[in-house]
Amino acid sequence: MATSEQVRDAVERLSAMFGDVDDATRRKIPDESVSVYVKDLDEAYGCRFENGDVVDVRLIDSAEIKGRTLKITCTSDVLLDVVDGRLHFGHGWATGKIRVDAKLRDILKLRGFLTS
Repeated sequence: MATSEQVRDAVERLSAMFGDVDDATRRKIPDESVSVYVKDLDEAYGCRFENGDVVDVRLIDSAEIKGRTLKITCTSDVLLDVVDGRLHFGHGWATGKIRVDAKLRDILKLRGFLTS
C-alpha cells in the first residue's frame, strides 16, 4: 500500500502530464468535474477538466465525491502503477482494478481520451 504522500505526488504528476498532451487529444477532454477515490487510504482528490487543462486539484472530503461527474475509484498501488506507466488506464478499467462511475453519455465522451 502506498502512502498518502506518494499518492499526493502521483496526483500532482498526473495533473502535470496533461500539460504535455497534444492539441488533438486535448480537444477530446470534455469539461467535467472529477474525483479519484483511493479506497485503501480512504482519501479522495477532486479536480476539473477545463478547456483541456486540469484545474483545482485538491484533497476533498468524501462527501464531495457525490457531486462529481466522473468518479474514479482504485487502490493507491493501482494509481501509482497508472501514473508510473506500469498499468494502462484502459487495461485497469477493463480488468476491474479501476472503477469509473459516470453517466453513460459522459463515459462515451470520455472513452476516447481515457483509453488513448
